[in-house]
Amino acid sequence: MSVTLQSSRVSPGFGIPGSLTVRLRPHLRGGRIVEWELGDPAGVARAARRWGDGVSFLQSDHLATMADKRSDGQPHHGFLLAAARFDGPLDETAMSGALTAFVRRHEEQRAHYRSGDSGPERWVAPPEAFEFRVAERAGEALVVDDADLGPWVGRRASETARAELIPGTWCAAAVDPNPSVDAFTFFFATDHAHGDGYSSALALSEIVALYRERSAGVPAGLGPAGAFGDSITAERAAATALTSDDERVALWRDALSTNDGRPPRCPLELGLTDGAPQPAVAIEHWLLTPEQLAHCDTRLAETAGGFAGLLYAALATHHRESSGETRFFVSTVLANRGAGHERTQGWLCNFAPVIVDSPQGSGTSFDELVRIATESVRAARRAASVPAHGVLGLLAGEGVFKGLDGSPYMVSYTDVRRLGLGDDPNLSTMQTSSGVGPTRNANLWFTRSEAGLVVRSHVPDNAVARNSILGLIERIESIVTDYAASAPAPEPTPDAPTPDTPTPDTPSADPRRSTRSVR
Repeated sequence: MSVTLQSSRVSPGFGIPGSLTVRLRPHLRGGRIVEWELGDPAGVARAARRWGDGVSFLQSDHLATMADKRSDGQPHHGFLLAAARFDGPLDETAMSGALTAFVRRHEEQRAHYRSGDSGPERWVAPPEAFEFRVAERAGEALVVDDADLGPWVGRRASETARAELIPGTWCAAAVDPNPSVDAFTFFFATDHAHGDGYSSALALSEIVALYRERSAGVPAGLGPAGAFGDSITAERAAATALTSDDERVALWRDALSTNDGRPPRCPLELGLTDGAPQPAVAIEHWLLTPEQLAHCDTRLAETAGGFAGLLYAALATHHRESSGETRFFVSTVLANRGAGHERTQGWLCNFAPVIVDSPQGSGTSFDELVRIATESVRAARRAASVPAHGVLGLLAGEGVFKGLDGSPYMVSYTDVRRLGLGDDPNLSTMQTSSGVGPTRNANLWFTRSEAGLVVRSHVPDNAVARNSILGLIERIESIVTDYAASAPAPEPTPDAPTPDTPTPDTPSADPRRSTRSVR
């Protein structure tokens, strides 16, 4: 059974300047703060053992980048955050037990990272070393109001959700101060090295289930967790086995060869000085209602298109209109969860190129462009089955890949309905996000849920970048709403996920949508 999303729809637009988090949804209320801590972090450190030799490709990049930023005195923003509103009084003991059980289930949640002579080292402690408890607070209780909650959460996540710390996660609740209201907002943050957007949503769903089990006697019914270390080993083996004649390598070779050997750069004007990253601000906007999505699905089924293809076709159209270029090249991030890793906590995703070549001439229909983009997405999925870092290393040896110059431009699409989160009503209030830090990009995260289709981005916080992202979002919205409006009415059948494979970005099962313009 899937979650039925409820409540009023509100689009917060741009986030709070300087905040390390996105703007929290209005239903995520402030209140009296309760935080959890690990009972014996020193004991965990003593019990930990070094795992294998090294870390995953994505972890290696992330850990090095975050270490450099900290050495420059910048706040840590490489964390993932999940939040939900719980109806009912907070049972602190039950939540302590739920957090303990959750971390004991997952090998990666029991890991921390140390600097070694040859790079970062992964250290894992045994399950029995972990026991969570409510953190003691000296003096009066801390109360954080609604307006200050988001920035406060960002600061606490930045301070504590760090891969070099034990446990490297942060858990807290804001208990509603109204004595007539039994409710609380719960937060779970972890360093990005420990997971991806899928992991963040899955973590919250498991904590909810484990909390219900302890507070209400409802069996959690969770499946096997899997071990992230196994995927690191598999990734290395796949990279070693790559050959230059592999068709998945050929896709990257084609994309890079026509882009001067470089990954894609953001095509928008972002008001940068010498291309240097600037402090970012988050933005989100709801693009389509569930009814409009149903119309899109009907038209896609009749014209052999996929929903991800529709989004990339819209982006390719905007790119052609704004730049005159017929090729749209962007990187995407795709889930890479094999059998046994459906619920694993870890950074289980991979990058791949999406190339959409718009046919020249006036006789091509938009449906044809959607089909072209859909095939491009399928090719990207095939390419994502081998580590991008391994491919790029091979192509660097050929002289095709000329190296990274900062983070590449990225677009991703996630269908939250495919996550199998369960039907607990608290999950309908979930909001997930990543930390907001300096950027020179305007990456796009599209998320589809039963509530509709939302797009999010982090952009440099200046007037040029704000206007650029608003213009892009407005154009994408006009394309997809026109597409939905011209589709025949769908048959009244139960809602079901589209055949698109989702991506592990920042899924957010949230129903709030604005009917006003993005501007």
